[in-house]
Amino acid sequence: MTNGALVLAGGGVAGIAWETGVLLGIQDAEPAVISKILAAQTLLVGTSAGSAVAAQLAGGTPLQTLFDAHLADDTGELFVEIDLASFGTMMAGAMAGATSPQDGLRRLGVIASNAATPSTEARRRVIETRLPVRTWGTRPLRITAVDVETGELRVFDRDSGVDLVDAVMASCAVPGIWPVVEIEGRTYMDGGVRSGSNADIAAGSDPVLIITPATEQTPMGPAVPPAEFDALAPGRVHVVYADAASVAAFGLNPLDPANSGPAALAGREVGRRAAADIAAFWG
Repeated sequence: MTNGALVLAGGGVAGIAWETGVLLGIQDAEPAVISKILAAQTLLVGTSAGSAVAAQLAGGTPLQTLFDAHLADDTGELFVEIDLASFGTMMAGAMAGATSPQDGLRRLGVIASNAATPSTEARRRVIETRLPVRTWGTRPLRITAVDVETGELRVFDRDSGVDLVDAVMASCAVPGIWPVVEIEGRTYMDGGVRSGSNADIAAGSDPVLIITPATEQTPMGPAVPPAEFDALAPGRVHVVYADAASVAAFGLNPLDPANSGPAALAGREVGRRAAADIAAFWG
C-alpha cells in the first residue's frame, strides 16, 4: 500500500463550497488530523467540483481563505439554470440501449458536444478565478475527465503535460451546461459522468477518505458505487456524506452561486461532527 488518499467528488458550485466547509470543520475540531490528511505525500483525487477543491489544496491555499471566498458577495461564478430531474432524464436517455457504459458515455458526449453553452473563454475565466495557484506543483494530484468520442476516462496529473486550468475545466464540463474542452486534439467532458467520485483512481492507497456532497443513496444509485469500494480493497476507506441540512443548503440548483455560502456553512458543521471519527480512522 502507498500513502493515504483524499478523494473529492462532484457536486456543482455548492459541492465545491461544501467540501471546503467539511475540511475546515475537521480542522476546527481536529487540527492535527487535517495536517496529516493534507500532508505532502497524500494523493488528491478530484472529479468535477472535487477537481477544483483538489487543485486548490494542491496549490497550498489555506482552508480558511478558500472557505471565506464562498461567503463573499461575488464568488466569480456564472449563474446557470439546471433542472436536476431533467438532467437525470438526459443521462438515463443516453444510457438507454447502450451496449456498454462507454457506449452510453459516447452518446452523452454527442449531447455535450452539440449543446448551446456559455463560451469557452467565459468558462475559463471562472476556472481561473477558482484557482489561486494555476500550476501543478509537486503534490500527487489526479483529475478525471471523460473523452466525448470514446467514452473513456482520462486521468490528468502533473506528468500529463496538460495545463492545470484546462484539466480542471474539462473535469467540470457538465454535459449540456458547460462547454466541452479540447486538449491535445481530444475533447473532454465532466469526469462525473463516469462516476461521481471515481474513487477507484486511488486504488493502492491506504487509508482513503472520500468526501462526497451527496447522501449515501441518490436517485441514480449509490453515491460511491460498490465496485469502487472493491477496487480500493484491502485499503481502509471512510466516506463523509451530506446530511439532510446540507442537501437543503444545496437547493434545487447546485450550480447557483447563491447556494455557495449556505453549502459551505453546512459542510463545516458536518466536518466538525465527523472529525473525531476521521481522526480515529486516519490514525
